[in-house]
Formats: sequence, structure tokens, C-alpha cells
Amino acid sequence: MQWCRPLKGVIPVVQTPIHADGSVDTEGLTRLIDYLVAAKVGGFWALGTGSEDMNLSFDKRLTVARTVTEANADRVPLILGAGFFAMEDILNFMDATKDLRFDAYHVMPYHPLMGLDGMEKFYRDLAARAPKPLWMYTSANWCRAFPPEFVAKLKPVPNIAGVKYSTSKTTDQIAVLAMAEPEFQVITAVATQFIAVLGMGTQASTTSLAGPLPEPLIEIYNLYQAGKIEEARAAQLRLNAFLKKMPSRPKGWNFLGAAEEKYILSLRGICEPHVTSYYTPLNEAEQAQVRAALDEFGFAPRVREPA
Repeated sequence: MQWCRPLKGVIPVVQTPIHADGSVDTEGLTRLIDYLVAAKVGGFWALGTGSEDMNLSFDKRLTVARTVTEANADRVPLILGAGFFAMEDILNFMDATKDLRFDAYHVMPYHPLMGLDGMEKFYRDLAARAPKPLWMYTSANWCRAFPPEFVAKLKPVPNIAGVKYSTSKTTDQIAVLAMAEPEFQVITAVATQFIAVLGMGTQASTTSLAGPLPEPLIEIYNLYQAGKIEEARAAQLRLNAFLKKMPSRPKGWNFLGAAEEKYILSLRGICEPHVTSYYTPLNEAEQAQVRAALDEFGFAPRVREPA
């Protein structure tokens, strides 16, 4: 079993900054990594759904992988996404990235109708061939949900290092979190439930929101770890109220929060607000709505008004 450093705290799903022509903004991506390391995040989940991975070509993902790993330089744990529809692309991507400096791969089976037997074979085959530790990754938004017994069945497989268990189903979260051990990590997602999953025992949780706004999430984590539960609860409710102020049109179009998140990153001077291909950016009224919400809740004090 290859070793994967433990994830603790807030783990941003790293955005993929791009230029207006669709090329990867490597300088912006480097600024983002440096900014988040300075903010004291617990690690990185790169090339996940919040990174718009499904809308990036093989070559663009390679550019992201090389940029992120070089910028991070082993400062914090980094789990790199290798999820493609075709197994051949997954294996080719692993072969092309195996010598980069990161801790493990994560792969989601992007097939919402695949049966559990097929997913089990998928992970067993990948674990046997992956050159680094492998994380399982489930989200019912993108693939078949993993029941706890499925996770338990694959937990002993050599080279499977953990699972990112993204669901709002509390009973399943509790069951899977109970499987965590030093050799098998279990992390969660869903920013609006952060304090709840901390109470259930998670050591780390991912969210793309932590890219542009790590501060409120780190505040929740630090308050909870300090035993200030009521203050942590109040911080969670404040964050949730802020999220309700986000524009509804891009959420309905994109599902992902890429447009809002990249706009906030642009206010921080980290990258441009462009989103990939079929996603829609914020219009001027929506940009003003986001700025008003940031101001109302006092988030991101380093945000500056656009010139």
C-alpha cells in the first residue's frame, strides 16, 4: 500500500482559471495555489467537478496537473483527478502524470446508470494499475451513489487510499465515516453541511467554494476544533445565508458554482472570470448581486472593486 498524507480541515476543489480564448491560465492557477496555501487550507482536490474537469480536454488537464503540482511543491497534500469517460484515457492520463509531485489520484465513474458490480470492477482494475494511491469519489449529481456496503467491500483493496463521499444523506455519511482509519481516509463535501459532518467525525471536507472564499469555511473548522460549537454553528448559518444571496440564473444553467466562484476570484485579482465552453458567466446585474452579498456579510475583506 502506497502512503497518502492525511487530509485535515478545508480542502478546496481547485478552480481552473482560463483565458477568454479557453486556454488554461497557468499564472492565475499558480496565484490561486499560492493564495490558498497562505490561507492555510488542508490540501487540494484538483481536477474535480468544481474544476470543470468534464469540460477540459486531455491536454488541458495535463497543463492543469503540471501547473498545480509545480505550484504546490508538496506544501500540502494534493489529490489529482483522473476521471474520464474512457478507461483508456484514465490510464493514459495516469501514465502521463505519474512522475509529478502529488499524493494520490481521485477518480469518479462518470456513468450514473452503471451498476454496482460494474463500478466494483472499475475500481479494482484501476487500483491494480494506478501508479499512485487511488481515491474513490462518489456524487449522485454525476454518478451512481455508493451505498455504505459498497465502500466497505472495496476498502480492503490494495492501493485504495480513501473515498470522497459526497451526499446529503446523513445516515449513509455516518456509516461511511465510521470506516475511516489511518490507511483508509473518508472525507465529505457540501459546504452548507460543514459543521454537521464535523460533528459526524469527518477530518476533512472539500468544496469549490473554498477556492474563492476559504476564510468562512476555515473559521467554522477552527471554531469547531476549539470546542466553540455555538459560534461554529452561527458561522455556518451565516455562510448558508450568504449562499442564498447568490444569483439563481447561473446556478440553474451551470449547476456548478463556477461562474460565481471565478467572479469572486477575479475581484481578488487572482484570475479572470471566464468559465468553460457551455457554462454561462455572470451578467453585470449578477456581478453586482455577488458584490453586494460579499459586502453585506463581510466576507473576503481583501476583495477589491473592479476598476
